[in-house]
Amino acid sequence: MKVKEEIIGKEVVDISGNVIGRVKDLDVNFENQTLESFVVGDAGIFDNLGSSKGEIIIPYHEIKIIRDKVLLNNEIHKQ
Repeated sequence: MKVKEEIIGKEVVDISGNVIGRVKDLDVNFENQTLESFVVGDAGIFDNLGSSKGEIIIPYHEIKIIRDKVLLNNEIHKQ
């Protein structure tokens, strides 16, 4: 899938410029051919949140724009 190849590896940042990590995989609904979510690894600020294998899932509706980087609609706060 060409789209997958173009997105995997891109850096993910929140609206304030905080680096969240890099896209490791995409969750695609092949039945209706829609992109559902991004799997983000090398989690940056999420290292201490106890997520599985350091991965977080970001729903596609949280993505503002995809260019050289993936920009989220919101700011992610450290907990």
